[in-house]
Amino acid sequence: MTTPHLPSAPPDAFVVGTDYGSNLDEDTVKAVTTGGAKVSFTNVQNSINNPVGNVLPTGAPLWQTFTREADATFPRIMLARKASGVTVNASAISAGSHTHSVSGSSTSSAGSHSHTVSASGTIQYAVPDYQPAGHGANLTEIGFIECSKDRTYNNFSFITGDSWTLLGIGAFYLAVYKMDPSTGNLSLVAKTNDIKGSVGSTDTEYTFGLNNSIAAKKADIFGLATLQVTSPGQTCNSICQLTFWPLSAPSGFKPAALYAYAGGSSTPLSSIGYSSLTFNSGFVPYYALS
Repeated sequence: MTTPHLPSAPPDAFVVGTDYGSNLDEDTVKAVTTGGAKVSFTNVQNSINNPVGNVLPTGAPLWQTFTREADATFPRIMLARKASGVTVNASAISAGSHTHSVSGSSTSSAGSHSHTVSASGTIQYAVPDYQPAGHGANLTEIGFIECSKDRTYNNFSFITGDSWTLLGIGAFYLAVYKMDPSTGNLSLVAKTNDIKGSVGSTDTEYTFGLNNSIAAKKADIFGLATLQVTSPGQTCNSICQLTFWPLSAPSGFKPAALYAYAGGSSTPLSSIGYSSLTFNSGFVPYYALS
């Protein structure tokens, strides 16, 4: 619609007297504006949901995850190498000036005294991973994410660390829990079957399909979990993780940290009470939903 004495209307505008005649009644105005707004909003939604073909960011850059369009506990590019030690090989030791002077018969003073050491060394780096408790602990290792937009999740991703047990494990499950925003309690919404036979490489991102799709809403909080079942003589495989300075969450905020674990179970728990979670505010494993 245009206004007199203003610049010409854009190509997609409708003009009184041309598109709808010189007299627009109230019903026509309502129909045009309501329909137009609704159609425009629908087009915006479609554009945002479309991962290609527009200028809007996809929300899944390559530095965040190898899995496209994923919500992750943190961007994978933050898995930086960590120095674990230094090996020093002394190649030469040279003594600098070394003199003494004596004054009188009862006192003495030392002059300059220095040494120079020339050495070469090698820095060792460790994979940023951690090894969940094994030997029959069977803990549910949880990392929390917040859903970025209304969407459907079908896949679970994680990254293996540098330690893969030679004795094997009894079973390996992935599970997804939805958090009740008021109580913090977790309810199982999807899982995988035993995947231990499909995971065997270190330093690798794996993605597995869940047993059912998850209809998620923006700002929903989910707990992503791995469960490695072990016997008393077995240890868990390691998982890549991010360590950071521990920070206390505001009083009453849920979840209290990005990582928590729940008590032992040989299969994914159907529900986990918030009071049953043990939080650690200094690290979080790399998990992602897509």
